[in-house]
Amino acid sequence: MKKLKKVLILLLMAVVLCGSSMTVWADENDSDNDSSADSPSDQYASDAWKDQIRGQLNRYYSDLKILYKLTDEQIKRMDRIYNSAMTYMKNAGLTMSELTSYEASVEGYLAEIAKETPPSGTEKFLMLSNEVPILNANYGEQTFVVLSLVNLGKSDVKDVVITPTVSNDKTKWPFDINQAYDAQMIQMIQAGKDTLDAYNKRMDIGWYFTVRSDVLTGCYPLPFHVTYYENGSLVETDITTYINVKGEDPKKTLIKDPDAEDEDDKKPANPRIIVTGYKTDPEVVYAGSVFKLTVSVKNTSKETAVENVLFNLEATVEGKDADATYAAFLPTSGSSSVYTERIAPGQTYDMSIEMEAKSDLSQKPYVLTVNMKYDTGDQTNLSDAAKVSVPIKQEAKIDTGAAEIMPESIAVGEQSNVMFSVFNTGKTTLYNVKITYEGETVESGITYLGNITPGSTQNVDSMVTGIAPDTGSGGVKAVITYEDEAGNETRFEKDLALYVYEMTYDDDMMNDIPIEPMEEEPAQQKIPLIAIIGIAVAAVVVIVIIAVIVSKRRKAKRHKEDMDLLDGDDES
Repeated sequence: MKKLKKVLILLLMAVVLCGSSMTVWADENDSDNDSSADSPSDQYASDAWKDQIRGQLNRYYSDLKILYKLTDEQIKRMDRIYNSAMTYMKNAGLTMSELTSYEASVEGYLAEIAKETPPSGTEKFLMLSNEVPILNANYGEQTFVVLSLVNLGKSDVKDVVITPTVSNDKTKWPFDINQAYDAQMIQMIQAGKDTLDAYNKRMDIGWYFTVRSDVLTGCYPLPFHVTYYENGSLVETDITTYINVKGEDPKKTLIKDPDAEDEDDKKPANPRIIVTGYKTDPEVVYAGSVFKLTVSVKNTSKETAVENVLFNLEATVEGKDADATYAAFLPTSGSSSVYTERIAPGQTYDMSIEMEAKSDLSQKPYVLTVNMKYDTGDQTNLSDAAKVSVPIKQEAKIDTGAAEIMPESIAVGEQSNVMFSVFNTGKTTLYNVKITYEGETVESGITYLGNITPGSTQNVDSMVTGIAPDTGSGGVKAVITYEDEAGNETRFEKDLALYVYEMTYDDDMMNDIPIEPMEEEPAQQKIPLIAIIGIAVAAVVVIVIIAVIVSKRRKAKRHKEDMDLLDGDDES
């Protein structure tokens, strides 16, 4: 009952606005000359302005369908409001401000119903910004279509590849398709802290299209297929913008009279082959690996079959030097062509080819062009081309040097110094590399090495503490963890020869240790202190005696010389 009331309230609002606009129209007719000029917002909305506002509501409603997992009951309720509002905005005589206000209120009602269920997931938060208005284009002219992409999710999206979804039906695709439109890529679209910040970080991308000369007048939805990576996962979605196109004949419009018969409808269109999807086996393709690529194509014609269909897959050319270029993918069989005899009208054909990715490819999506040649009953050598994007991953590789452990055996409570080198032997960066030690016998913190670029080395220098003796249940492991670009963590283990024992001092153990008696040294080898003193005193006595004897001998000799001298004097 409440849901029905909301619809009735919306319809009542439309009637009120319509009535007010009619009153304004009557007032203007009654007053012949009004001195005050109307502002632009008070002027009645033109058909072009109505188409733009209706296109804005159409885009908003499409975004809600993508953003939320709507139930069938929700879609029915929202369709009633949407269809009623679109009809009213087209036919009612509203001013520009009234039309804008009415469209905003309809958006509010649609959002209220959609928010009864949670969003369908962050992978659906990539959508168009309202900053780019709906374009107007004329038949036979070239126009530039811009997509302004906004990431309303919580994490950045990377390697965004956008491809126009073309159709040979002029009521669905108003541009010439005599050429293959290239897929374009945006490296990253950042997530914002809030909606305003996300809109400030929007990314724009565009294509030049030529409007068909036989185009019908009307507002066309332009679908684009989008693939990107979010948190390491490949996501596929579709995004739609709109364009107002003016055809050569105003009578030929997208909204046709059911009873009218268009001459162009009688002419069978040339059949077109389009790519409807692809898959790889395995799903994740690594550089240097062999994979099976299956591409699904469809004959869009409802009447004409295509025959002698030849598909040729052309991979992106890599290499910085013009003389040393090479294809990113090479077929294992030596041929990149696939042939089928016939594709019936409206039929889908799956072609498969086994290919090998070059081992030195960078981690990113690579474009593969599908060239198609075919015949019909009336024409030969018709051609079409389409592009698919194959994401390539680089496998992370790690190795370690010999561990130096000092000491290799420690007691409980002691520490040992563990040192070894970590090598990045792959071609992708290792992020947030850290080392911990696992085992029942040791305890350690975290040794953080940071990021290791391809071909680089980082050295580990850790202190490990013994906490329990080794019981033989297992050794010590150095655990190296690192992340890839998507944040996925990988674990690498290295065994260490580190042993822990328990030092105990038991009394019984001390009693069990044999104590050998100390052998006494021979007596002659021991010189008592008293003997040393006696020897010193004796040496002093001997020196004194010798000095006395020498002194006495000198005195006696001198006395004898004096006596001889006296005797000589007497004889004279």
